[in-house]
Amino acid sequence: MNCLLSSRSQFSWVTFVGIISLQVTSGTHSIVSAYSSLLQHQFSMSQVQLNFLIVALDIGRLFGWFSIAAANYLPKWMILSIGLIFISVGNGVQYLYLIHKIPSLSYWHVFFLNVIAGNSICWINTYCNIVAIRNFKNNHRTIIALASSYSVFGGKLYTLLVEGIQGREGSRNSSTYLLLSCLVPAVVGLAVVILFSCPKLIEYGELDTFPVVFLIAIATGVYVLLESIAPPFQYMSPRLRVVILVLAILLPLAVLPVINASRICTLKKWRSRVMPEVSSFDSSSNAERVNEVSVISREEEKGGNNEKAGTRVEDSSEEGDTSVGDEHGVKESVMSVNFWLYFWVNACGVTLGMVYAYNLERISESRGNKEASFLLAIPSTFGYFGKVFSVSFDWYTREKRLLSRPAVIVLAMIPMPVSFFLLTSDSNICLYISTCILGICSGAINVISASTTSELFGFQNSKIIHNIVLTNIPIGSLLFGYVAALNYDIKGGGNTGKCIGPACYSKTFIIWGSICYVGTVLSFVLHFRIQKFHSK
Repeated sequence: MNCLLSSRSQFSWVTFVGIISLQVTSGTHSIVSAYSSLLQHQFSMSQVQLNFLIVALDIGRLFGWFSIAAANYLPKWMILSIGLIFISVGNGVQYLYLIHKIPSLSYWHVFFLNVIAGNSICWINTYCNIVAIRNFKNNHRTIIALASSYSVFGGKLYTLLVEGIQGREGSRNSSTYLLLSCLVPAVVGLAVVILFSCPKLIEYGELDTFPVVFLIAIATGVYVLLESIAPPFQYMSPRLRVVILVLAILLPLAVLPVINASRICTLKKWRSRVMPEVSSFDSSSNAERVNEVSVISREEEKGGNNEKAGTRVEDSSEEGDTSVGDEHGVKESVMSVNFWLYFWVNACGVTLGMVYAYNLERISESRGNKEASFLLAIPSTFGYFGKVFSVSFDWYTREKRLLSRPAVIVLAMIPMPVSFFLLTSDSNICLYISTCILGICSGAINVISASTTSELFGFQNSKIIHNIVLTNIPIGSLLFGYVAALNYDIKGGGNTGKCIGPACYSKTFIIWGSICYVGTVLSFVLHFRIQKFHSK
C-alpha cells in the first residue's frame, strides 16, 4: 500500500466537499420559516393555509422518481442543472412578487411554485448519489448519509448572509432569503460541475480516513452550536461569521494533508528505527521493492474490486437478507405488513419531528420566548449530531452488526413521545430539553432510513420502495401540521389572528405525543417480527 493517499483518492475527497456544498445550499425547508410570515401577511393567510404551502414543498418530493429515471438517459451535469433551474424558478418568482416586480400572483400559484422548489432537491440529490457512487464505490452510502447531514447548516448560512446584507433587524421576514436561495445554489452548482467534469476517475475513499472525517463532522457541529449560543459570537460581524462557517463546512478538505503528514512522520520513524544506515544501492533496491509491492497491491485491489463488482448484487442481496431473507418485488413489498409498519413508523417519528421543527418559530412566539434564535437552531444542530452519530455507529459496526437498523429505530423512538408530553409544561427548560431530544432522535432515524429500506426489502428495488416510503412525508406533514394550525387558529381567534400563551399548542402536543407513542409501539412490533424471522 502506498504511504500517501493516491491522487484519485484525493479527488474523491474533493468531490465529498462538493457534495456537502450542494447539500448545504440547496435545502428549501431550512429557510421557509424566515419568510413565511411575509407571505402570510401578503396573502392574508390563516395558519392552516400557510401549512398547505409548507406541505407543497414535501409534495414536490413525491415526483423524485422522475430524476431517478432521467439519470439513465441524461448526463449528470444536466441532472444538476434541472434541479438548479427548478429551485431558481420556484423561489425566484416568489421573490419577484414580494418586491412587486410581478403584479399578480395567486395563492395556488405560490403553492405550485413550492412544489417545483421542493422537487428541485430530488434532482440535486440524484446528482450527488451519482457522484458518490462513482468516487466512493464501497462506501457511497456512508458518504451520502454524512453529506446530507450538513444540509441542516443551510438555514444558518442563509441567515448570516442576510444579516450581513441587511443587518440583524432587517433580516427578519426578509424576501432576500428567496433571492439568495436562487443565486447561491447556482454559483455552487456551476463550480461543482466545472470541478467534477475535469478528471474522470473512479475510486473509493480509503477506510482509514473515515474516523478523521467523523471527528471533523462532530467538531463542525460543536462550532455551529457554540456560534449560536456563545455571547462573543453575537458581537462578531455577520460577514466574518459567514466566512468562518464556510471554512468549517469545507474543513473535510483538511483530511488529505493531515493523513499524508501523519503517514510521512510514521514512515520516517519506521525507517530511522529499522534501517538506520542504508547505502545508495540498498536505497534504490528498497525503492524498487516498494514499487513492486505497490504494483502488486494495486493489482490485488483491482482484482478485489472486479471480484466485488461481479458479486455486487449478491453482496447487496445478503445485506438485505439480514432482516428479510430474500429480495422482494415492489408489489410484494408494498403489500406486506412490514412495509406498512415501517411506513407509519417513519410518519409518526421523523415526519412528526419535521412538522414540530416547522412550527417551532410560532411555538416560540406564542410562549414569548426572548431567545428564539437559539431555540430555532436546536432542531437543526442536534438533528445534525443525531445523524452524524448514527452514521458513525453504523460504519464502525458494519462488520459486527451489534444492532439491526430496526432496533436502532426503536431506541431512537422511545424518548420522542415523552418529549412531546413534556412540552405541555409551561417551563422553557422543558421546551429546550424536548427540542434537543426530538432533534437528535429524528435525525438519527432519518439518516439510516434508506439503508433500513434495503435491509428490510432487499437492495434490488430499494430505491423505488424507499420513494414510496417517502410519501409519508407530505401525508404526515399535511395531517400533523393541519392539527397544529387548526388548534392555533381556534385559540388565536380566527383568520391571521395571533395566539399568545402555552395553551396555543398544549392540545396539539398531547395529540402529537399520542401519535408518536403509536409509532413507538409499531417500531417494537416491526423489530419483533424481524427478530422472529431470524429465530426461524
